[in-house]
Amino acid sequence: MKRTLFTLACMAALTTAQAQTEKGRWLVGAQVGNFSYSDQSNQRSFEGSLTPSAGYFVANGLVVGTGIPLGLTWAKYTTTDPTTSTFADAKLVSTRYGLAPFIRYYFGENKLKPYVGVAYSYSRTNANQNIPGTQSAKSKGHTSVLKPTIGVAYFITRNVALNAGLDYNIQTEESRYTQAASVSNFSSNSSTLSLGIGFQLFFGS
Repeated sequence: MKRTLFTLACMAALTTAQAQTEKGRWLVGAQVGNFSYSDQSNQRSFEGSLTPSAGYFVANGLVVGTGIPLGLTWAKYTTTDPTTSTFADAKLVSTRYGLAPFIRYYFGENKLKPYVGVAYSYSRTNANQNIPGTQSAKSKGHTSVLKPTIGVAYFITRNVALNAGLDYNIQTEESRYTQAASVSNFSSNSSTLSLGIGFQLFFGS
């Protein structure tokens, strides 16, 4: 009798583990990164990014979806007004938004599931800087990132998982800086490693 109950419990656990990432389920999650706030004697600043995402399992373990990268940078600092030679406040506000389609494959039948994947992100950036006594400066541009990733997801329940992923970011950035009649173009390429931590919800039968 005990052996039968143990066998049934193992079968139930295995079925639950398999069902976490089976075909026909939905994934909804969010990845948070780079949230910081600084308050110094002559400057206050905030920076943060959030990427909500959703995906669909087209096969067991294989999910296809997209994320929406969002970012905000805000800074207020004290500078000298060249027209009056007095101290005044300057302000910078920058926003970022875009799309990040991805494909990911989860391995194994346990609560702890490693995964591999790749994503491509395209984001638009708009920035405005107001400096007393000078013309306001504006910047517009876009950033594209190819992002292979490896990571692991831990399923707290069948429908809730925590995940941590190591991304290799191959980034290209282009922007145009405008102040009065002056226009400057900038471009850059870079490769970086980043660690992302977030949570995911799984829905469906």
